[in-house]
Amino acid sequence: MSSPQKPTVVIIGRPNVGKSTLFNRLVGKKLALVDDQPGVTRDRRMGDADIAGLHFTVVDTAGWEDEDAHTLPGRMRIQTEASLEGADAALFVVDARAGLTPLDEEIGRYLREQEVPVVVVANKAEGSAGEHGVLESYALGLGDPVPLSAEHGEGIADLFGGLFPIIGNMADLYEEAKEIEDAYAAAMDEDDRPLGPLKLAIVGRPNAGKSTLINRLLGEDRLLTG
Repeated sequence: MSSPQKPTVVIIGRPNVGKSTLFNRLVGKKLALVDDQPGVTRDRRMGDADIAGLHFTVVDTAGWEDEDAHTLPGRMRIQTEASLEGADAALFVVDARAGLTPLDEEIGRYLREQEVPVVVVANKAEGSAGEHGVLESYALGLGDPVPLSAEHGEGIADLFGGLFPIIGNMADLYEEAKEIEDAYAAAMDEDDRPLGPLKLAIVGRPNAGKSTLINRLLGEDRLLTG
């Protein structure tokens, strides 16, 4: 019996708009590093999110930059693009206080060409300073933006309203399948129960090839190397 899969939601946006802060807010713990310095997040990070019973897997990605594919920022962008493959929804985060930038508009054009449903998140929308940026976000052509403050947890209920029409049915199916799986496992003898996924930690000094090994085990370039 294959394990049921939660819907997957990818967080995307240019550097320093609050993607990792939103990721931490959704998973309920500080799994991702947060800093005012852009570029802190390099690799995709995944966590279990729950908004009022809406369960999904959320993916934090590196800040999108318009750089050559052979540069580190360019390779990070390729990682972000790869994360959208197979995603059920994307949260496009913009900075409402700063307003739209040409890079935001570039990301918006890219997302409009993809098949994944998009919810625009106008982060840092608290106070009058963010109101103009929220209205400006309509120009992205990706539907009604959701104003929120990831730092203060304001607007998460509105984010539920934006995500539920997209992944609500998938999340319900996951919960039903999980209940069936749990009941099936409980009815089996302990020796006959299928083993859960193996969790493996890879440790070592810097530059010893840990990321290369992980990529080889996964069969994909999940982590940046070099």
